[in-house]
Amino acid sequence: MKKPYSSSSFLILGLCMVSCADAFIGINWGRLSSQRLIPSMVVDLLLQNGITDVRIFQQVSNVLEAFYNSGINATFGLSNSVLDNYLNPSTVQWWIDNKIIKYDNIMKFRYVTIGNNPFSPMFSDKMYFNSIPALKNLQKGLNANGKRDIKATIPHYTDVLTVTATSKPSEVDFRPDIKEAMVDYVRFLGEEEAPFMLAIFPIDYINSNGLDIDFGFMDNKSKHKIKDINATYTNVFELLYDSLHWALNKAGAGKVKILIGGIGWPTDSYPGASVENAQRFYKSFLPFIASGVGTPMRPNESIEVFLNTLSDENQMPLKMGLYHRHWGIYKFNGEPKYKIDFSGKGGGEYPSIAKGVIHMPNRWCVFNKKFDDPTLVQSMKDMACNVSDCSSLDGGGSCSKLSYEDKISYAFNGYFQTKGQASQTTNEKCDLGGLGVVVSEDPSDGTCEFPVEILSAEYAIEGATFGSVDSGGERSVHAGGWASALVLLILLIRILLQFKQQEYSLTTT
Repeated sequence: MKKPYSSSSFLILGLCMVSCADAFIGINWGRLSSQRLIPSMVVDLLLQNGITDVRIFQQVSNVLEAFYNSGINATFGLSNSVLDNYLNPSTVQWWIDNKIIKYDNIMKFRYVTIGNNPFSPMFSDKMYFNSIPALKNLQKGLNANGKRDIKATIPHYTDVLTVTATSKPSEVDFRPDIKEAMVDYVRFLGEEEAPFMLAIFPIDYINSNGLDIDFGFMDNKSKHKIKDINATYTNVFELLYDSLHWALNKAGAGKVKILIGGIGWPTDSYPGASVENAQRFYKSFLPFIASGVGTPMRPNESIEVFLNTLSDENQMPLKMGLYHRHWGIYKFNGEPKYKIDFSGKGGGEYPSIAKGVIHMPNRWCVFNKKFDDPTLVQSMKDMACNVSDCSSLDGGGSCSKLSYEDKISYAFNGYFQTKGQASQTTNEKCDLGGLGVVVSEDPSDGTCEFPVEILSAEYAIEGATFGSVDSGGERSVHAGGWASALVLLILLIRILLQFKQQEYSLTTT
């Protein structure tokens, strides 16, 4: 029986760093946010923290070009909505030419992902069975273009498995409705020596199954245990990882490598979601990964992991749950939320902060407390929340205990910041039916933070021309390097003028 993971496992850490050279601890970088760090800042942040691998969800040129000569391995791919196009070999060749070969001399590629949770009821009402032939086409195309080292895989969530709260890993298989397709898929992965990508969200498994929250962590404090053959499982990760192993084995693909496409702990808007718990999760999980001890069914196996995710995304679709807007290890402005050691060596320091970030002036939009028309007040609050992000106001959220008046202020400020604040003179973005007022004193209350917008070259100019939604489901901006520099210059001038206006208003009152 595999012994529980403990600090003694650090004794083999040095050995693993040599023998497990192919393993990595990478990170997901999503951009569904009203406030974005520009790509070059993100690449610099990854380098500062020694992160060698990143999974990106946007393929536009300014994102890819930011990785020039960085040495960072990139993983990206196609969304579900475009898969039919890639049943055509000519389209596959076009994509390889324009997304791989075009950038091959400036960046490194690790994996190509085809679709996103195509068989997951949690993420979509539709099953995308076209993901498998599209994957085969892409892999064959990569091979034909001399890119056999780049492996194609499909990101899946744990609901492709028949796992329940009481399931033993050896009892788990792929869901009956997708079993035939999955057998075909994983056998192809085995032939191509490509990995099976699986996302594991321990907090979701805990809450959906009504389990002890401690079972989500790897510090062996949980009273919940599942015994299976000669192994005892005391945490979600090892349980689900080995459950997938058994499903692969039953499909005749027991040797297929398992790649963790996303794992982490959210910090808001869900039972058990907090900064403290996120720090606790990584404190035991990352040393476990770095140690190379493996799991009961796959001992001494190095595990490749993408952490979920670099920063919060306040425009993430709500259908997947409010907490999906709060996966970030970093706040939207590049400030770390908690202590984490990306190397897995067990350090207890805050990671590097993003460099070069410029905030808008310290101004907030709040409710003026005029309740003459309660219906108008509620409608303005709802409108503000629809435009911005109010997930922290919901039950269990960091701002859920605010008074009704303060919740309105939170919503108003979210709208105000999302819109890039307003000019000091007209105040139009904070009017909100005559219910808003701009203040210079921070209205944050305890753990409830009222954010201030950051300046981003991509979102700087109102009315700028944005490209169509790309294959990652995100907006792209068509602007070259010179245009970004010009925009940044305009922003700097704008913020200096605003500060001057603030200074003037203070001296005249």
